[in-house]
Amino acid sequence: MGVVVEKLSFSYPNKIALKNISFNIDDGEFLGLVGPTGCGKTTLALCMNGLIPNSIKGKFSGRVLIDGLDTRKHKVSELARKVGLVFQDPDWQIFNLTVEDEVVFGLRNLSFDKIKKRVREALKIVGLNGLEKEEPQRLSQGQKQKLCVASVIATDPDFIVLDEPTSQLDYKNTLSIHEILKKLNKKGKIILMIEHDTDFLAKYANRVLIMEDGRIIRDGETDEVFSKVRFLKKLGIKIPRVYDESKD
Repeated sequence: MGVVVEKLSFSYPNKIALKNISFNIDDGEFLGLVGPTGCGKTTLALCMNGLIPNSIKGKFSGRVLIDGLDTRKHKVSELARKVGLVFQDPDWQIFNLTVEDEVVFGLRNLSFDKIKKRVREALKIVGLNGLEKEEPQRLSQGQKQKLCVASVIATDPDFIVLDEPTSQLDYKNTLSIHEILKKLNKKGKIILMIEHDTDFLAKYANRVLIMEDGRIIRDGETDEVFSKVRFLKKLGIKIPRVYDESKD
């Protein structure tokens, strides 16, 4: 059933963050989300799993439907079975004493069965198998982010939202994260990725949204959106290397 966002607006006490946003995401899409800093991308991500408006308060209107579930009418814990969220800084998410415990935590909280199998399979997918007893804080930054992805994968959500998960990573780890997401997308997972590096989105995303000042101002196939070179320049968005700067 995918994702439906209808006339979504949200204001913090001191800032209007989202302004009448509407779009759909179909099953199996890999969607990139780009835009200037402060344009509302993270706020939109927090709306996808119900943290807004259920945990983060503000003035909310419109609706977000995840496989038909209205995020206003369902608990965050219930929505977590359908939507996995990975933040920009893994240190915001990691707080358990071992790699294994970190993945187990969400599974137990959501009352999943076959926990050991889920943990084993998730860590294998991200390449952290064998590090189950390692302290997360001793991992590299790239390994920490992979651990966050593993924690989401283990719950097997249909929809994975990532808020600039590669912004602190080197090229090798960034490529690795994108390859992991590509494989998950091929298995039918919806991916919504906020990403500053448009070169990766040009390669992996089939569709791109551009935000500015709380609004969606472009929504289209990746090639269509990224070929608008002068438009991207005006917004200060990095032009993917595969596009000739003379195009428009």
